[in-house]
Amino acid sequence: MLSLFRAFARQCPHSRACFPPVSRSLHSPLQNDQIHLSTILDELSEASASAASNPNAPWMQQGVRRRFDHKLFIRPHYFSHDHRFKGPPPFSKRPSIGPGKKKAKRQDVFYRLGIDPLQEASNDVLMSSFVTEMGKIKHRAETGLTTKTQRRLGKAIRRAKMMGVIPVLSSARLPWN
Repeated sequence: MLSLFRAFARQCPHSRACFPPVSRSLHSPLQNDQIHLSTILDELSEASASAASNPNAPWMQQGVRRRFDHKLFIRPHYFSHDHRFKGPPPFSKRPSIGPGKKKAKRQDVFYRLGIDPLQEASNDVLMSSFVTEMGKIKHRAETGLTTKTQRRLGKAIRRAKMMGVIPVLSSARLPWN
């Protein structure tokens, strides 16, 4: 209720121009009061329609207003301006964990062909395709493998490095790459 009046108060800096003087409305007859009240309500509805259609209104520029929910414990700082008006949401990067179970099962070549990565530890071409230029094992978000296959692939790559099949500190430089 108060927010409605605040919006009109900002539009009408001089409250006397928008609302009739109180003394005149107190001394008028009942019928005149009803007519006067209907004109005031009409003016307010016109002002609210113009305010809602105006995107440059000050209350529209402040951002989305937080509402008080039913059965919510209200703390005093909830009434502060910073808490009542939401600013733009912070730019957040989605955590790159990897694909979900269904998507990973569709993308995972090892899973679809029934190949165990541990048995392919001596395959340097295959192992080097899952290693970065610096020799690190690629993350599951990059490979798109299932959790189990990624874990077994990491084990196979570490074995291949210990056996000397692929370089430890860099990716294998193959002549056709």
